[in-house]
Amino acid sequence: MKNKKTGIIVGVIALAALIAVMAVVFILNRPAASAGGKNITIEVTGSEGTTTSYAVSTDAEFLKQAMDETDGLTYSGTESEYGMMVEVVNGEQAIYAEDNAYWAFYVNGEYGQYGIDSQPVTDGDTYSIVYETAAAE
Repeated sequence: MKNKKTGIIVGVIALAALIAVMAVVFILNRPAASAGGKNITIEVTGSEGTTTSYAVSTDAEFLKQAMDETDGLTYSGTESEYGMMVEVVNGEQAIYAEDNAYWAFYVNGEYGQYGIDSQPVTDGDTYSIVYETAAAE
């Protein structure tokens, strides 16, 4: 009976040692964490036509998350049931009711079909935020 208990104890200790060795091997050989799995460009063109470009490495699913992670890029707006309506980018206001202007969003040169809350982020894409004025009536 004592031999059986000793064998079980030795087996448990051997199993614990094997798990510890495997854990150490995994930790030493795991891949390094990357700064971001997607490399994108965000360009901001203000009312004067000057463009500022940001190279961004991100794991963001949507554009708003990538914008939040971008150093030097600031924005604000109002939330609605349809998502965020961007009104200020890098300190420049474009509120249609006040300025007859708005911030237009483009993906690879094509007018964006989604708001920043739901615009998917894809590796290699360029997202442009452009100050635009409405035609005079």
